Amino acid sequence: MFQLWKLVLLCGLLAGTSASLLDIRGNDVLRKLQSGLERGLDTFDSALETIFQNLKTELESRCSDEVVEETQETENLLEQLISRIFQVVYSLTGVRIRNVQVPDITFEASDNGADVKIPITANITVNLPLLGEIVDLALNVDIQTTVSIETDTDTETGGSRVVVGECTNNPESISLTVLHRRFGLLNSVVDFGVNLARRVVSSVVQDELCPRFLKLLESLDAECVEKLIGEPQDTQVETGQGR
Repeated sequence: MFQLWKLVLLCGLLAGTSASLLDIRGNDVLRKLQSGLERGLDTFDSALETIFQNLKTELESRCSDEVVEETQETENLLEQLISRIFQVVYSLTGVRIRNVQVPDITFEASDNGADVKIPITANITVNLPLLGEIVDLALNVDIQTTVSIETDTDTETGGSRVVVGECTNNPESISLTVLHRRFGLLNSVVDFGVNLARRVVSSVVQDELCPRFLKLLESLDAECVEKLIGEPQDTQVETGQGR
């Protein structure tokens, strides 16, 4: 059965008076996304945890060597994990995020440990009921945090422990470039699509990607993190080069 709200939306779009209707639609999309994030995206795709554990094992394997070797497998697993997360997001929101790439991961030494950066690029397509695909976007976003090694004073042996900082997430730092827009649409509709994409990405970074990456770093032992930080070339580990 044709839903009444879809007919109202179409009439509003044709009449150019759809701002409030688009806001209602956007809020509905974000509510569904937030509900899914609160439930945990693993409940929609059990493979997420499997890929995460494979990623953890891969990093631990790299650290088992005397010198951390460059490898593309870490980036491949990260891309798999992020892609599966965005597939679940698409099913919840209609915002399709694909062609995910992680060009490299950097551990850049600082006075207190290292600044960790995971750059992500992807393509985004925003869909609206009745109108279909309204805008295609190029996404660039960096997930950044810090990691350090501290002496654990609570243990008799005085061992070291990994301390991970906050994961920064500023919606304004999410770069979205319009690649294609559906011909004939009002600018307000295109702007709505760009803003919706930004809010969706921001929510996923804050509530899904950041917690997973912090958990990954916290799961590594101090010796492994010291190797990642202490790579001799410019005190920086860069992997996935030569793509």
